[in-house]
Amino acid sequence: MALPTVSVVVVNFNGRQHLEPCFSSLLKQEYPAELVELILVDNNSQDGSLELMAERFPTVKVIANTHNLGFAPAVNQGAAAASGQYLALINNDAYADPHWLRAQVEPLLAHRDEGVVCVGARMLDWHGQRVDFVGGGVNFYGHGDQFFHQFPADAVNVEEHELLFACGGAMLIDRRVFLDVGGFDEEYFAYFEDVDLGWRLWLYGYRVRFAPEAVVYHRAHATANIMHGHQIRTLLERNALITILKNYDDEHLQQVLPAALMLLLKRSLLEGGPSLERREFDLRQRKHTSPDPTLPVPKLMLSYLMAAGDVLDDFPRLWAKRQAVQARRARPDSEILPLFRRPMGTNYLAPSYLLLQEALTEAFDIRAMLNGSRTTRVLILSSDPLYQNLAGPGIRAVEMARYLAQSCYVTLAAPDQADIAIPNVECVAFKRYDQEAVQHLASQAEVLIVQGFALFFYPALKALHKVLVVDLYDPFHLENLELHTKGDPAEVQAKTAGDLAILNEQLRVGDFFICASERQRDFWLGALGSMGRLSPEAYQHDPTFRSLLDVVPFGLEPTPPVHQRQVVKGVVPGIAADDTLVLWGGGIWDWLDPLTVIRAMAIVRERRPDVKLFFMGYHHPNPTDVPVMAMYDRAVALAHELGLHGQNVFFNDRWVPYAERASYLLEADIGVSAHLEHVETRFAFRTRLLDYIWAGLPMVVSSGDTLADTVSERGLGRVVPIEDAESYAAAILALVEQPATRQSFDGVFTVAQQEFAWPQALRPLIAFCRQPRYAPDKHRKPAIREAEAATQAAQITEQRRMSELDAVVEAKNEHIARLEGLIRQIQHGRVMRILNLVQRLLGRR
Repeated sequence: MALPTVSVVVVNFNGRQHLEPCFSSLLKQEYPAELVELILVDNNSQDGSLELMAERFPTVKVIANTHNLGFAPAVNQGAAAASGQYLALINNDAYADPHWLRAQVEPLLAHRDEGVVCVGARMLDWHGQRVDFVGGGVNFYGHGDQFFHQFPADAVNVEEHELLFACGGAMLIDRRVFLDVGGFDEEYFAYFEDVDLGWRLWLYGYRVRFAPEAVVYHRAHATANIMHGHQIRTLLERNALITILKNYDDEHLQQVLPAALMLLLKRSLLEGGPSLERREFDLRQRKHTSPDPTLPVPKLMLSYLMAAGDVLDDFPRLWAKRQAVQARRARPDSEILPLFRRPMGTNYLAPSYLLLQEALTEAFDIRAMLNGSRTTRVLILSSDPLYQNLAGPGIRAVEMARYLAQSCYVTLAAPDQADIAIPNVECVAFKRYDQEAVQHLASQAEVLIVQGFALFFYPALKALHKVLVVDLYDPFHLENLELHTKGDPAEVQAKTAGDLAILNEQLRVGDFFICASERQRDFWLGALGSMGRLSPEAYQHDPTFRSLLDVVPFGLEPTPPVHQRQVVKGVVPGIAADDTLVLWGGGIWDWLDPLTVIRAMAIVRERRPDVKLFFMGYHHPNPTDVPVMAMYDRAVALAHELGLHGQNVFFNDRWVPYAERASYLLEADIGVSAHLEHVETRFAFRTRLLDYIWAGLPMVVSSGDTLADTVSERGLGRVVPIEDAESYAAAILALVEQPATRQSFDGVFTVAQQEFAWPQALRPLIAFCRQPRYAPDKHRKPAIREAEAATQAAQITEQRRMSELDAVVEAKNEHIARLEGLIRQIQHGRVMRILNLVQRLLGRR
């Protein structure tokens, strides 16, 4: 297929220092030079930009404006003057990878028959280390967002996908279509004009895609630094309002616009900070009012009102624009709204604002408006790295992500490694203990799901005031009692106190809690009650407290396991193909009891030497957080002592990858699990038993935990007393000598497999994430004031930062002006004559 002609348009305003790398990269494109036209649209730069272009890049077509038109009008001007079939845009403060143009053209042509007319490029920072744009979305009130912005680039997996909009800083579009739809809306000047264009393209029946192989490197916001903070905010708020005013259909605009305006007003009031004394406006507080009719307020606070004022002043003309846009509608909102990808996103973190957004969303039925599309953005924070060797916490996080992604936008984040692919899930790795990275990921989510020590390692999560789901399926403080008992008493006391403090903090701040069983739920209800969380507000909302704490057990895959290859029988030396295989299907932890099972095997060997025990697990795949367990060495030592090691008892030398476990389960004839008599047993939920149920594997297990009760009640195997080797041996032999052992259990396993399937197990969590809410006691005014006070310092800091930025910008502009004056003096020769005179005088010395 012949390559099309492309016109590349660069808009510039006082960006002389950026033009050299930008245009040098464009001249080095791996695209036929005769098919490329380069255009610079200059918005009346006064820094020598035009002179540089004439000297260094004389072949570039230059359009020199006499005043600053802004970005959107300048792009339209360049497009009108261009001759290419396609229009490529790149920021002046960016440079392109040599493959950039071709990597945009090829996917666009490949999908052109599907209606694709525009593609967005991947944008990284200047050094290629952090993300600038790898896709974006918009919330229901029109504010665009760049996902993973400033996140480490190598931690984000990107692939080609459909976008609501391509970033105007690096994109390619059919020039004829661009001109036909009106190009960028020139009302915007700058910011969100690309969001509006993308939305209109979809509305008119076209499609937009992301091209990850097309890469540019961007010196982020270098051009924005010449504007003040309140000016930028005015443009953002104004343009967001214009975007929703033009593009929603009539029904949805009536739902969204009132909520959008009320939220804008709330943001404005919150920007007033401590300078806005509410008592001045309260007739009930007349004693505290000042006679002064004026009140100093920050410019940032007024920027919201100025934005709304601009829209109101231009409303008749904007409404006419809306009518023109809607007249060309070729696609219903129901097909466009799923592309928002962050419809419930918020751009303000004050607790009172978040609660108001929640209330307005409900009052105006915004989620119902989005029915049929994913509405909630969920971040699942795994406590384990995610690679092929998954353990319990990692497995649970992966399966939550897999099934939540059917109704929510899901990001699954893990420390150090996330080498796993899940359909419709963004899998991201971050450096362990990297507060900034985790806070950034959480800031883009509406719901956070945490497990283990996440809130301890990343305390900034609590300050974001997101809807917080705490996964309590693993009562780690009970496990740690067993781990810590053998240490120094003072150290044990300190560790135990630390565990309780971490746990109590989770119970204090969570909005929704999930656990593994009804027995666990009773336990955690008591813990929540001791923290004061079984409040009157929560009781009035739901007297069962199910909306605060519900059961989400570990699940199993709904599809049957498949034997992929022979892994134990006839493969492991000492285990013949026709031996009877007893499988210990997991790790060997200190609170478990492999010793009793090994002793039982000594008894079994006397009658059935062909019965072999294989320990599938090894040391935990996450050694950073989980220490090597002493029980493993004790088990190996006992097997040697009894003469069983390598004869009837075998230990795997690796952790079996999650995707390969089915082959081990299907080769086994019996599954075993055993634990010691302590409190952890009472509240445990042995996930390895679920794998046995998934594979239809009859089992012998010790009594005392929830799943042991299930095995007994459902007839899934045999339940024996704790630490009773003879009972274990008798149960194993009974199953071994039972004809067609596995087949005889098929019926009872089928029912259990359906009950414990992940989609069924996750139902309470899925329902909550579809309609997330803060816990009722979070609505208390004292609680709001407490949380607001916690963010007030950050708010003041932000305002101070904006003021400092304005001062820096002012100083920078003055410095630039002085430099420009000096350059002009040099060019006119006065300074040069003085320098020559000084040089001559120095030469005489």
